[in-house]
Amino acid sequence: MPGMRKKPSPKPSKKLPRWRVSLITGTPARFIDFTLAPDAETAEEQVAEAHDISDTLRDRLFAIREDL
Repeated sequence: MPGMRKKPSPKPSKKLPRWRVSLITGTPARFIDFTLAPDAETAEEQVAEAHDISDTLRDRLFAIREDL
């Protein structure tokens, strides 16, 4: 029906921020992937697991929050 609005949800939506994860191997850093995560550390872990990045290189990952 025209003019009717959707009832607001009782729970606020918990939208995860998008993170751009790169690997520092030189200048410029190498982009790896985007991910949705609550914080930068979790984003780095998710991308490391998804792309089989070794433990020795994981300390070279960094995540930058991208506000859309």
